[in-house]
Amino acid sequence: MNLSGGNNKPPATISAKYPASFRETLPPFHSPFLAANAENMNSQYIPVSAQSAQQTDSAHFTGAGHYERLPLMPGNGEVAVAHVHFPPGVFTDWHSHAQGQYLIVTEGTGRFQEWGEPQQTIRKGDVVWIPPHAKHWHGAGEYTAMSHIALSPAKENAVQWFEKAMPEAEKNPAAIEPVTTEKLTAPQLAILPVAIAVAQGNQACVKTAIENALQTGLTVNEIKESITHQFAYIGAPKMLNGINTLKALIEARQQQGIDDETGKTATDLGAVDYYQSGTEKLAALSRRPTQSPVFAFAPSADYAIKAQLFGYQFSRDNLSDLQREIAALGSLVAQGEGVNAQLKSHLAILRNLGLKTAHFAQLLDEIERTHSKTYRNNVSRLLDEINL
Repeated sequence: MNLSGGNNKPPATISAKYPASFRETLPPFHSPFLAANAENMNSQYIPVSAQSAQQTDSAHFTGAGHYERLPLMPGNGEVAVAHVHFPPGVFTDWHSHAQGQYLIVTEGTGRFQEWGEPQQTIRKGDVVWIPPHAKHWHGAGEYTAMSHIALSPAKENAVQWFEKAMPEAEKNPAAIEPVTTEKLTAPQLAILPVAIAVAQGNQACVKTAIENALQTGLTVNEIKESITHQFAYIGAPKMLNGINTLKALIEARQQQGIDDETGKTATDLGAVDYYQSGTEKLAALSRRPTQSPVFAFAPSADYAIKAQLFGYQFSRDNLSDLQREIAALGSLVAQGEGVNAQLKSHLAILRNLGLKTAHFAQLLDEIERTHSKTYRNNVSRLLDEINL
């Protein structure tokens, strides 16, 4: 690319999940990393508590990021090292480095683009090599934070700043399945009374709701998966009671000669970073930043919700996003107004999945038909609040 001075510059390189042997496969800096006398220096341990955070320059960053400047790597050409943190939606202006730069993504999901090239998504473990004078920008995702280590020559590596970056509308980093039909189907609606009954804990009602769901064509695995999905909302005891009721019912029906359709088994995805995929899925479904004060206060809650619920459970492809959110809706409806904040969030997710007024009317009717008008009225009030 001809970016400055009439010279053709090599393009930026992204290496995904980069191995330790990166010096053998990625371009070197313009100047050497280390000098011979570096081996005579002492190692330095710098705990997080001793790292001084500095704010990024608001003149060249959209939003407020921060970084910790780390010790120089000495040698014929000293290497400057910084750990840079971008909150959701924060990114740099277009800029270039006279001698280039490495970016090593340490956490989260972000964006990178070189001038004239497509915008790319970068994730934890990815490495970006930016050649000298290559015009580029980088930063967090629209809804996801990103941190990276920046390595660049300390001397004669002036940064030249250009215009503001204008990121493309971000494609959902985790695929979602929007609703395109005018009406919800009977099997989709049947998940709702099952979920409410399981959350209430009356196993006779659970049994009846499951029998009705099977009659609509819902498969055994879909019912099993929808009840299991309730774990995050109602806890293990009620979820396990529901699974036990389903198991006993299916076995009894088999003895009666009733052959219920088993349905699809979830695909084995192998080794997956479920925290990362869950963060992206949550961002795609909620269309909101995935960081919050409560997650910072309780990191274990952050991990449970993102890795287990939105990562692992949503990755299981024998139940759709819509079916999972209907199960969540039933779980929360049954708990009354005390969980209205969470119920409101999931109604917004259903809206983001494409549900319209007619779809919500079906859900409201199903809630009243199988349970109570009180539940219906509560959900109806919350729908008014999210400006459906």
